[in-house]
Amino acid sequence: MKKVVTGLVALIPTLAIACGAHVHNTLPHYENYTESLVAMSVCKVNEHISEEQSAVWFKKLAWVANGTDEELFEHYAHFAADHVKDIANDPEMLPKWTSDYCKDQFFDVMAMDQVVLEDLYDEQELADREFNRQIKLSGSEKSQDKPEA
Repeated sequence: MKKVVTGLVALIPTLAIACGAHVHNTLPHYENYTESLVAMSVCKVNEHISEEQSAVWFKKLAWVANGTDEELFEHYAHFAADHVKDIANDPEMLPKWTSDYCKDQFFDVMAMDQVVLEDLYDEQELADREFNRQIKLSGSEKSQDKPEA
């Protein structure tokens, strides 16, 4: 199981780089969700949650953070994946993520409310974020509009 987790964790940053991920396009408050992202991943590794539950967990965190799946994945790849790898490779740490712990964490995430970005950031930070999103969208739209050769 360690080899699978190590391979998966090693692949995530590579995928993020290949997809053109840029950390500066995420908001600092994503740090508040690093622990939950780690818990989600380790619970999945320990098979205490299903693939569907981990997907719901991730989607809910993205919604709570008032962000996108891509931004949260970017944050995960840069700030949580190494923690998951460390835990998965430590035989003393991995068993601490029990079925009951995972169930409690899952229900805690499901009970979270969405943050209001306007309460956390000033207008310029929010405008910068929206500008970065528009740049990303315009780049992906252009690549989709290109005729096939």
